[in-house]
Amino acid sequence: MTDHATPASFYGERIPAQFNRALEHQRSLGEAGRRVYEAMRAVDATIRVDVEGLGGGTFFLNIRAGCMTAEPRAAHAPFLTLIQDRRAFERLSREAGDSALALLGGLSGISGELALTRSRVESLRAVDGLVRFEVTGDDGFAVGTHFGAAPVPAEPKTRITVDGQVYRYLRSGALDAQSAFMNEQIRIEGDLQAAIALALAAVSAD
Repeated sequence: MTDHATPASFYGERIPAQFNRALEHQRSLGEAGRRVYEAMRAVDATIRVDVEGLGGGTFFLNIRAGCMTAEPRAAHAPFLTLIQDRRAFERLSREAGDSALALLGGLSGISGELALTRSRVESLRAVDGLVRFEVTGDDGFAVGTHFGAAPVPAEPKTRITVDGQVYRYLRSGALDAQSAFMNEQIRIEGDLQAAIALALAAVSAD
């Protein structure tokens, strides 16, 4: 089903529905999940998505009190802008499956879900700049991820590159990002501090 998603149906319907379902699941955990649930409910923010190419467009995912809706205009200055062509969209939408939070995790090169809590939103906003994440190889793709409310610049401040096999290991959890970096399986060009800040925001406790 995900393979045939269009950008409009994926970002306009599926991602908000999955995002809100994850919030409801966190609530259903009761006392055990209360701290994370309250941190998710504290989020008021906007994610902008730009999909270039056939069937693409700009989508605003507005989060109010932790609940996401897709709307034609931004409710807040976007703290996160995702820039992808149709090839990257097809790959990411397929890998996200039934989890919007897994899509966010995939954009950080990690396995599992990346919950949006207020502290994580602020950590991501503080990365402040355009990071280009590129997977090389025959099935490769590239995604631009801009953090902060400033206009998206023409060139990224940081480029993060991995080959296709390393990306698969990262996504499956067979390889952690720190080990991959130490073994020079992740190549970083430009502002190293931005890459470190992104990694810390992704792996920080919810």
